[in-house]
Amino acid sequence: MTLGDGNDDDTDMGPLINAAALEKVSGYIDVGTGEDGATLAFGGSQALSDHGALNGDATEDGFFFPPTAFTGVKPEMRIAQEEIFGPVLAVFEVDDYEEAVRVANDSRYGLSSSIYTQDVNRAFKAMDDLEAGITYVNGPTIGAEAHMPFGGVKQTGNGRRDGGWEVFDFYTETKTCYIDYSGQLQKAQMDTEEV
Repeated sequence: MTLGDGNDDDTDMGPLINAAALEKVSGYIDVGTGEDGATLAFGGSQALSDHGALNGDATEDGFFFPPTAFTGVKPEMRIAQEEIFGPVLAVFEVDDYEEAVRVANDSRYGLSSSIYTQDVNRAFKAMDDLEAGITYVNGPTIGAEAHMPFGGVKQTGNGRRDGGWEVFDFYTETKTCYIDYSGQLQKAQMDTEEV
């Protein structure tokens, strides 16, 4: 992946937002390889870009951190349970669909989820089983679609789904108006037919 200015068409991934974010993401590398005991499959310490060597340090052009992946991750590990907010992926191995759903749902967060399958029945089952505000089928979890309602469940992105057409409900108040152009005083309609 090409790291660089996010405004450049040739860039795949831009920098983190600031030095604190860089420090936080770098700290999770130590957590993953240390107390968690996961395996650092790649990244985390070195990458190359047009900006020079990237080893978790800021370059003169930004706070770059290389794409990183851990394997051998268990659901109880911090790198699996906490939001890192950086280019760090925790990879789980599971035996079947049911275990995959258990692992995905074994989190206090539930913003976005994804399943890749050619089995349409399994896709619809996953939409029901996965505890997330968004579920993609055969697509990445990019986070949100501006034209669709957006929000999470559990401890992520809770609240109103302020996107798509639902945004009009959130930002407006409904007012009901009745207009009579007859020029006559209207009486309440009553059923005068005797029973």
